[in-house]
Amino acid sequence: MIKALHMDDRLIHGQVAISWTRSLSIDLILIVGDAINSNEMRKASLRLGIPSGIKFGFRSTKEGIAFLQDPKNKNKYNIMVLVDNPKDAYEVGKAVDDIKKLSIGGLRKEAPLVYDNLNLTPEDVDDLLAFINLGKTVGMQPTPSNQFVDLKERLKAAK
Repeated sequence: MIKALHMDDRLIHGQVAISWTRSLSIDLILIVGDAINSNEMRKASLRLGIPSGIKFGFRSTKEGIAFLQDPKNKNKYNIMVLVDNPKDAYEVGKAVDDIKKLSIGGLRKEAPLVYDNLNLTPEDVDDLLAFINLGKTVGMQPTPSNQFVDLKERLKAAK
């Protein structure tokens, strides 16, 4: 079962490795994105942050979508999907009906600040609004104990 689609530029870090995996009983972390999938050095460093006992995988966007659409995988694992950018979040959300929400931990880069720890380019805003236009929700939630803050109005204002 797909338990979460989460976007954070850091991908694996303490909040994901401990808080999210425990809170959602995650047994598989799937990191999806073409850029990360082709970066062996970054993948090697991220592997160090995976908690013991949790399976993990790196997939291109296309391969990740295929994995998530496969019914045997959905029934076999409690999956947390991690992406590090809005374009990949949109592509995954568009292709995988089971995903209804995108939680965001943070996206820090040289771009306008839209919300706490969330800097977005106009293209990023367009991708997140397109995700919302699929009938899905986008919000900030760095940890499971934080309240989910719906970003729809903030994203419209950032347009």
